Amino acid sequence: MKILFTGIALLLISITTSPQAKVFYKTIPDEYKEYIYAKPQDVEWFKNAKFGVFVHWGPYVLAEVPASWGRFGPRPGAGKQATAGVLQEEYDNLYKKFNPVDFNADEWIKMVKDAGAKYFIFTTKHHDGFCMFDAHNTDYKITNTPFGRDVAKEIADACHKHGIKLFWYYSQPDWHHPDCLTENNERYRKYMYEHLRQLLTEYGKVDGLFFDGLGTKYYDWDTPCMLKMIRTLQPGIIINRRWGAGMPGIKYNGDYDTPEQQIGVFQINRPWETCATIAEAWSWTGAKHVKTYQTNQRLLIQCSISGGNLALNTGPKPDGTIHQPEKDIYLKIGKWLGENGESIYSTTGGPYKPGPWGGATRKDSRIYLHILTEFAPGAPKEIVLPALPQKIVRSYSLTGAKAKVDQTDNNVIVSFDGSDINTLDNIIVLETEKNTSDINPIDTYSRKDIVPVVAINASSNANKKNNTEALLNKSKANFVEGKHFKAWWSAKKGDPEPWLTVEFGKPETFNYIALAEQIRNCATRQFVLEYDDDGKWKQLYNGDQIGMDFSVKVPETTTSKVRLKVLKTEKNYAPDISKFDVIKL
Repeated sequence: MKILFTGIALLLISITTSPQAKVFYKTIPDEYKEYIYAKPQDVEWFKNAKFGVFVHWGPYVLAEVPASWGRFGPRPGAGKQATAGVLQEEYDNLYKKFNPVDFNADEWIKMVKDAGAKYFIFTTKHHDGFCMFDAHNTDYKITNTPFGRDVAKEIADACHKHGIKLFWYYSQPDWHHPDCLTENNERYRKYMYEHLRQLLTEYGKVDGLFFDGLGTKYYDWDTPCMLKMIRTLQPGIIINRRWGAGMPGIKYNGDYDTPEQQIGVFQINRPWETCATIAEAWSWTGAKHVKTYQTNQRLLIQCSISGGNLALNTGPKPDGTIHQPEKDIYLKIGKWLGENGESIYSTTGGPYKPGPWGGATRKDSRIYLHILTEFAPGAPKEIVLPALPQKIVRSYSLTGAKAKVDQTDNNVIVSFDGSDINTLDNIIVLETEKNTSDINPIDTYSRKDIVPVVAINASSNANKKNNTEALLNKSKANFVEGKHFKAWWSAKKGDPEPWLTVEFGKPETFNYIALAEQIRNCATRQFVLEYDDDGKWKQLYNGDQIGMDFSVKVPETTTSKVRLKVLKTEKNYAPDISKFDVIKL
């Protein structure tokens, strides 16, 4: 049955009394209001955890295609139809061959714990509709595969055993179910509610739900009613923001925000979590490009200094094991956290906001300066920060680089003696006379510090989308502003020596350069930065990795042009550059 409505007269109905394809409210009924958000104390553990592991896994790994998006079939709720992929009939029958004989939930979760992660997010149902749990209301599920076991049950048991908080990922849109987001959507909604009820009653304690609504609206799922059911079944559970947009009178969706494949903006008044891939894809796609340990480790640091969490995703292989290079990265992150975790866990971003130099976290009377910039030959090995409104009573290095801290009325100056400087992160601890929680965030640079660019030239452009114009339009982005860039500069494949030049139109003076690669790429392995000196290019810096947040402090330089030359990339990837900022601090 269809609902006839106007913007003036929206019907107050509920799935529990009068099932409809869409359920609208003028205001949220009183019976649902207390269930909209988690209680503040229930979110505290998540804010303190900082790091989780995400896993996308299902029969689609047999075809080595992206989860769900590799299916050439209908995509209700996605806003666009498939133009390529595995034919629907073949894709939907992959489960009949899915037999991950080497899957071991205990080994997975032990790796999560050894990685220093505090929670685990597992895809119980992605957009393709396949259930990785023993769903009672469908045959399209893991227990009907040759494998035959309830993967979700084994994962839940392992999380409970190892003390890891458990999240279920669940996609409301279902591209396999014939009624989803049709005029018969009430039948699908009943089917979906049965899934949620089962996932929240038969698997022990569940700490969080990660919805993935693909931009759908609250009235598609009757979100207020759904939230009451969820929080009644699992008191204390937290839920991300993708529950369906547009609920009347609701300022924020969800208990926390979920920027995807990007570093979140500096935000400490509301929890957030970047979800990003350790490699180039969410799920196993064969011999895929894996980003380096340094790139993934710095992603965790950047999220922390901006005030948020990181959920770092891997896609296990068809046999049920985790790709060894990715497992090695998780374990290296765990080792780093074992040595430096006090600067990440249970901290808040700030008081110094991120800039080309790095950023800060804080806890009690300690400020942890994460100095991420590299120092070019000849550059002063010091960082000058704005004044701190508390007295520093002690300072020391957590990562080993020897540094001196001087506090004046106008500045805090960190000076390195040149030995043991770490290219990953140099953590300097400032112990202050009072608790740092009351210090308002302090800007360390602003837009006016970025040298204006009038033109960008390149050795080649990949296409009309990923060219210098796309980069020029984004050149005003902050260092960690968290923009989800849809385009970037990329050289043509086969370009023997890709280069990119920013031009200022007149001589400008600067002392920092900040670069970023598109988050799925991060394949640069050798590059040089040069400046124009009366028609001749002179080298400023020779580096290896760029990743998502590279910056270098260079000797104070005056020029009208700066050039990036990419000398080597992994597996002959073309470089994808999403930021090239020249800065004067």
